Amino acid sequence: MRQILNIAHYEMLHIFKEKILFLMVFLVPLGYAALFGATYVSAILNNVPVAIVDLDDSKLSREIAAAFANSPHFKVVDDIKTYPELQEGMKNGQVRAGVVIPEHFEQDMAQHALTRVLTVYDGSNLIWGYNTRKYIREVFNDFIAGRAASYLAGLGYTKNEVRAIMDTVSLNTEVWYNPTFSYTNFLYMGLIMIILHQIGLLSVSLTVTREKERRTWLQFLSAPVPAWKIFAGKALPYFLAGFFNYVLLLWFAARFVHLKFGGSLTLLILLGLLYDLIITAAGFFISTRAPNSLQVTRYVMLLSVPLFMISGFTWPWTHIPAFINFLARLLPSTWMMLGFRQVALKELELSYILPHIRALSLMAFLAVLAAVTFPKRLNPPPNGGPAINNGPSYLSRWK
Repeated sequence: MRQILNIAHYEMLHIFKEKILFLMVFLVPLGYAALFGATYVSAILNNVPVAIVDLDDSKLSREIAAAFANSPHFKVVDDIKTYPELQEGMKNGQVRAGVVIPEHFEQDMAQHALTRVLTVYDGSNLIWGYNTRKYIREVFNDFIAGRAASYLAGLGYTKNEVRAIMDTVSLNTEVWYNPTFSYTNFLYMGLIMIILHQIGLLSVSLTVTREKERRTWLQFLSAPVPAWKIFAGKALPYFLAGFFNYVLLLWFAARFVHLKFGGSLTLLILLGLLYDLIITAAGFFISTRAPNSLQVTRYVMLLSVPLFMISGFTWPWTHIPAFINFLARLLPSTWMMLGFRQVALKELELSYILPHIRALSLMAFLAVLAAVTFPKRLNPPPNGGPAINNGPSYLSRWK
């Protein structure tokens, strides 16, 4: 038992000496829990942006608009008045749902004729879609029930007459972009992007640390070759492999998983190239700074959990705290996943994807700049004991 406690004591000292290991063991779980708790702190999707296209412009149609405005679940966007404006607002994300009240709505209601009100909502994000559909039905049910109660109290209608009044409004619903509510279309490609990110980043991050551990990195540092050529030569195979995997997984998703791929193939390829370049350059930069492969593995593992959760790919970014949104927009995976959805699922053209391309292009430039400016010199060896894989040393008491 004493031997076990001695070994445990040594390991505990090792954990407290290594900062990264200490963070992973004691602080990272709490940090992740706090991060995700803050991400989902709103819990309920309120203030869903909705447009009311009132083609009747009657007292009754304005009452419906007021019912949506008074609901805590919706925020009416007053700038949208026509159906083409509704289509544009749904494309650019200005609104997530729309209600189209037909002409002669009040007249048909007065005659107890069947009246169809069109509601549309964005199904590309299932969380938006499910909640919006439920909220719209709640508003209309309350509206119809209120009218029925008014008739019952004021005119003394029978139950059958009240039922007839309640059946005079038929609610037609259209689901745009993901009409079958396919969970595959909603989630699968986001997971694929994280796979490409983590595997690609880990692979290229080991390229220089492997040379350090084999003590062959010196030959690159002392060779009369500029740093950018070293980066290009060592990163090129991983860049090509990453793009090959991107295309392969797109084909696999379309062929076997039956994922929807609409929009421009050129835009999908451009997004993939930029994303791949960022991953490759960032991985090389990490590799030049990390002391060994163990540290690289730890760094990359720490990224795997939060990237997907805070990106806004599942839980809408409008309901995520601002400081987390700020962090998420510093990550290429956020722009890549949301941009990919805009093209593949919503089939939007270049003008809607430009912000994503600009952000990814800037990140690619900064990542490459950081990768090609590594110092061509050796860092001094650590003091205080024999180095393990050029990394942290044993404690001095165990020399």
